[in-house]
Amino acid sequence: MKPLIKYRGGKSKEIPNIEKQIPQFTGRYIGPFFGGGALYFHLEPQKAIINDINSKLIGFYNGVKNDYSNLRRELDEVEKIYEENRHDFDELKKLHPTEHVEDKNRVAV
Repeated sequence: MKPLIKYRGGKSKEIPNIEKQIPQFTGRYIGPFFGGGALYFHLEPQKAIINDINSKLIGFYNGVKNDYSNLRRELDEVEKIYEENRHDFDELKKLHPTEHVEDKNRVAV
């Protein structure tokens, strides 16, 4: 199975190298730096404990596990807003192709 989200520092591309170093085990998988969970989803362990310092990330996974229907509804709302904003951006860009136009989907950093 593939990770549910992409995460900075993800290990998806490194799995072939990492996998060679993992002994066969039947115990509990413990992922203290879970991130996107590429290794976890690749291994598909029967028993696991996952954690990460990013509380929002862990909140996302708890939502997937415990309240998927509500999380799905929230994600659908976010997707709808994104698509509306994207449409508005594309229309503005057509009118002003050489100018900077507002992109409501862009997060200020």
